[in-house]
Amino acid sequence: MKNDQRKEARKVIDTISLPFLGSKEEDHLCFEYMLVDLSKNGLRIAIPKWVVNREQIKKDDTVNFHLPYEIDKIFYDQGKVVWTKWDDSMEAQVCGVSIENSKPIPYPYPEPSSQKENTLTRLIKDSMLLKKGVYIYLGHIIPYFSRITDYSRQEYPQLKAVFLEDVRSKVGEHCTELEKIFTKLKNKMLSVSEISKFIDLEGLRSIIESEIYLEVFKITFSDEHIMPYLNAIKKLEDKLYFNYNIIVMLYVNSL
Repeated sequence: MKNDQRKEARKVIDTISLPFLGSKEEDHLCFEYMLVDLSKNGLRIAIPKWVVNREQIKKDDTVNFHLPYEIDKIFYDQGKVVWTKWDDSMEAQVCGVSIENSKPIPYPYPEPSSQKENTLTRLIKDSMLLKKGVYIYLGHIIPYFSRITDYSRQEYPQLKAVFLEDVRSKVGEHCTELEKIFTKLKNKMLSVSEISKFIDLEGLRSIIESEIYLEVFKITFSDEHIMPYLNAIKKLEDKLYFNYNIIVMLYVNSL
């Protein structure tokens, strides 16, 4: 891919007018983006000025799309930014991305497990369980940190109360919010076509997004042994973003 010129045919995405969630591979920071078009070997994304969660994307950044799109057995999982520019007409940063990592969909979205469930209800239930997984991991990590940390016995309790417990508390609150949404959908929603009546995408996005800033944890606890725990959490969060993006597609299809 050179500038915005690609020889292969592009599929213009003009049916989805709502942003997806992506993430940067290096620091796992998530961001909202619009899918402009895609082709066999690349795609264009736009990060509009109006989205709430913005990240400055640079050339050579590796980004994850968390998309369920698959064309000719190519799954749009991860890519490398080849070029980026500001587009005045779109009021957005537009990026050309080449596909670097194409593989079968790594996390097929959960199918309804009973006749009483629809796809949306199942996605919310699955997201609730994934967020609870993050909460449980943090419950294991906090006492582990107390054993490996270089902070003094006087400093660590304060760090635990102000930083670690605050993060875990936010995750717990988001678990509760997802559980409330799931209960409402299970009891009151008759068809996925009613999604706009039950789901506030902006509110759901704020619940789904990570509460854990990887770089802050790495700086605070400069011990390589914490990385397997943090990477496990990030894998759960990748699945959360994938679920959210499918919900965005369901939402658009219902309008």
